[in-house]
Amino acid sequence: MECTFHPQTETLLRCSKCDRPICGKCAVTTPVGARCPDCANVQRLPTYSLPAPQFGVSVAVALGAGIGTGVVLGLLIAFLPTGGLFGALFVAVGYVASGYFIGEAISRASNRKRATPLQVLAVCSYGLSIITFSLVAGGLVIGLYSLVGLVVGAAMAVNPFR
Repeated sequence: MECTFHPQTETLLRCSKCDRPICGKCAVTTPVGARCPDCANVQRLPTYSLPAPQFGVSVAVALGAGIGTGVVLGLLIAFLPTGGLFGALFVAVGYVASGYFIGEAISRASNRKRATPLQVLAVCSYGLSIITFSLVAGGLVIGLYSLVGLVVGAAMAVNPFR
């Protein structure tokens, strides 16, 4: 016999429901035996499927969260001294907090979905936040603590979608 889905492949296996010949590549193991993909009704987990309207809402929330956190952090830094250890730590904590807020906002807007486009969206929103922060604060604060804060903040933005 030849497989229904792969005509060049010979097989001795049949679907336990419809009795069509299937090969090992397309056989889906179920509790009642091997089934063809049509009878097995293979679907993606709903946690990883993201409908277009929900993605649109997530994009809007990501833009708002990115710009909002950048403005708030920039205004805080503009009024606080950024020199010394306290200023550097404050900037690093601000980066991490903005990453956490962005990730959580997008996650709630998408109903806790974990699709890969949401990871990309979170990183882009975090980048927008950092750009907005540097425009409001009059420059990007660069130092060891702030670089660590940037990396940890990006990880915090992506973490809800892993």
